[in-house]
Amino acid sequence: MHLENGGILTGRFTLPTEQASTPIPLLVCLHGGSYDSEYFDASESLSISRISKQFRAPVIAIDRPGYGGIHHVPPATPDSDLTYAQQQGKYINGVLLPAIWREYGERSNSAIVLLAHSIGAMMATITAGCYTRTEGYPLAGLITSGLIEPDAEFVLFDPAIKDRSMLQLPGMDLVSPDVAELTAGLNKPTPIGELIDINKTWLGYWHEYSHAVRVPLMYGTSEFDELWKSTTEALEKYRQAFPSSNGEFNAVKNAPHCIELSYQCDLWLRKCFDFAFRCIVQYEGRR
Repeated sequence: MHLENGGILTGRFTLPTEQASTPIPLLVCLHGGSYDSEYFDASESLSISRISKQFRAPVIAIDRPGYGGIHHVPPATPDSDLTYAQQQGKYINGVLLPAIWREYGERSNSAIVLLAHSIGAMMATITAGCYTRTEGYPLAGLITSGLIEPDAEFVLFDPAIKDRSMLQLPGMDLVSPDVAELTAGLNKPTPIGELIDINKTWLGYWHEYSHAVRVPLMYGTSEFDELWKSTTEALEKYRQAFPSSNGEFNAVKNAPHCIELSYQCDLWLRKCFDFAFRCIVQYEGRR
């Protein structure tokens, strides 16, 4: 998609064959670090596209700035003190989502629900925290996973290390053995800016955005997430960081960090679509 600022947005999408006659969500998916939009369409059995067709709801998985396409977040002005993630979250809110809505909004006939994983959830939290309803698109909900109170180390993994940290392979039976064959193809270079942000600065400012999120939020933490704490206490602490949002916070049993690549993929994505539709019911009830 060509953007008004001259940039290009790439990704993949699944759209119903007919325009929506009743309000349905438009899911916009944000991948995590070291992946691109293919994360949500890794194989025939691990594809949000297949689930979206069953729900007859449009889904767009974008390549975040720095991945996939040639679009990048414009550099901050010299007097700007915004971090990499803050710049990207504001760019998604002010440029990408309005463009997506102009192009595909009629397929929803209602509003956008964001679905984001890991570092993508960091960007989505900033996006939702910045949202003022004046940007030119409607936002009805936020779904995140793979991000909790940010005090863990995050590094750029080679495929073998990535399998252990992201999927708990080969030690645990949480994903199909075939997924290991996808790792190298799914592995993408990660912009150093977002790695520095998630490790060094995010902890210092993230409540500024989480406190400002007012749309409903569903969060899932993996039972066997090696990158983040998945304790009951950590989940409660995360819930408390969103005081203005009606949230659902759950542990996803028998799941590694990358829920969407695990045996829990179908169950998790169906919960996401169910939540997205409930967000639309609430959104339409307020209109």
